[in-house]
Amino acid sequence: MKKLAVALSTIFCAILIMVSVYTFIPKNDNQPAEQKQSAGYTITDLGGKVAVFEDGIDEPVAVYDIYTHLLPENDIELLRKGIHVDSLSQLQSRLEDLGL
Repeated sequence: MKKLAVALSTIFCAILIMVSVYTFIPKNDNQPAEQKQSAGYTITDLGGKVAVFEDGIDEPVAVYDIYTHLLPENDIELLRKGIHVDSLSQLQSRLEDLGL
């Protein structure tokens, strides 16, 4: 009987350890690294300057010294609506188009 209790205790402890280890192992989403790190951005007018917001964040990531009133009218209209881009490379390209 004593041997059975020791064996059951050992099995219980082993199962508890396996469950604990499994719980704390990071999960692999099988997504490419670029997708995991990339976030969407919105370029918009903030107080007369060009600002960039990351999706899901209320504070601007950056505010640039590009005065929106000096831009062409079609760019001003796009900025008022917000220009959404899906990647950092697209963001850099659009900022270059605006004069950064």
